[in-house]
Amino acid sequence: MTGRLLRASAVSVAVLALAACSWRLETPPPEWPSPSPETLVRDAAAAREQAVVDATPDGAGASGSTTARAAVLSEIEAVAAPARLEALGGLYVPYPDESPSPSPSDGALDLIGASMDARDGHLAEALVTDDPALALLLSSAGLSHALSSWYSGWVEDAIAQSTEPVVSVRLLDSPALPDAGPVPSATGVDAAVLADLVVMHDQARYAYEVLAARAADEERDQWLARRDLQDARATALAQLPGVEDRRESVYVLLGDDSGDAAARLATAQDLETAAGETYATMLDGADADDMPWLLHAAFDAYAQAAAFGEPTAASYTVPPLPGVTVGGGS
Repeated sequence: MTGRLLRASAVSVAVLALAACSWRLETPPPEWPSPSPETLVRDAAAAREQAVVDATPDGAGASGSTTARAAVLSEIEAVAAPARLEALGGLYVPYPDESPSPSPSDGALDLIGASMDARDGHLAEALVTDDPALALLLSSAGLSHALSSWYSGWVEDAIAQSTEPVVSVRLLDSPALPDAGPVPSATGVDAAVLADLVVMHDQARYAYEVLAARAADEERDQWLARRDLQDARATALAQLPGVEDRRESVYVLLGDDSGDAAARLATAQDLETAAGETYATMLDGADADDMPWLLHAAFDAYAQAAAFGEPTAASYTVPPLPGVTVGGGS
């Protein structure tokens, strides 16, 4: 009995000695799940969209700018940015009891700057992510930001009576994109799809020819200018390797589509919007090498449709995510 007590006392002394020296048995650190690279990219994209939301007049950090450009951009992004943010899954919050905070800035948030940052960040990530669905979402969101930013400037120039031509080839302006145009020198897009694009542009060429025949003066010149651009686009695509040239001399355009100035304008806008949607949809599954020219082609068509209308936010009809069906797959 005495021996057991002595051994117990020795153990107690040893434990006290270890405690006095702050010694403890080492345990491995907990292994927390790490977010995937795609999750980090998505979270960063959502933060950029949140910055745009915050910079709108109803946002937490809005600058309240009263310039025409800022006003038009605000009206567009007040609807578009929340829709893109929702599609991205919302702003990541580390703990359930925390609330998202406005993006940090050196003062009042600048909506124009926030939109451009979102444009460039989305496009840059779209070109390098390995997730096709995320690449589509980011490229589409970047395209939408590029168009809303351009259009707000277009409206401001129109109010200032700028001499910018209504009809022009317009390319997406972003340092995130490599030099490219709306037609590739080489592409991984199937030749049959390219042949369909040739027909689409050639049908537009014919439609503008008819619109010009029914118009006069500046309106006639406008349709002829876009006819020439559509003809050049069709020819360039038809010259790509393996593309079957299925252009025809005559297509069908209903008389009601060119009967008066309002009908002609609506027809032209429908032609360009349909082309923009076609190219935006092709971003789904596109190789990174093909994304730049598809983005430029979509941008050119959507921008032209908007430029044909009145210089107001109401004339801008580009969706928040061109080419993407939110909630029902892409």
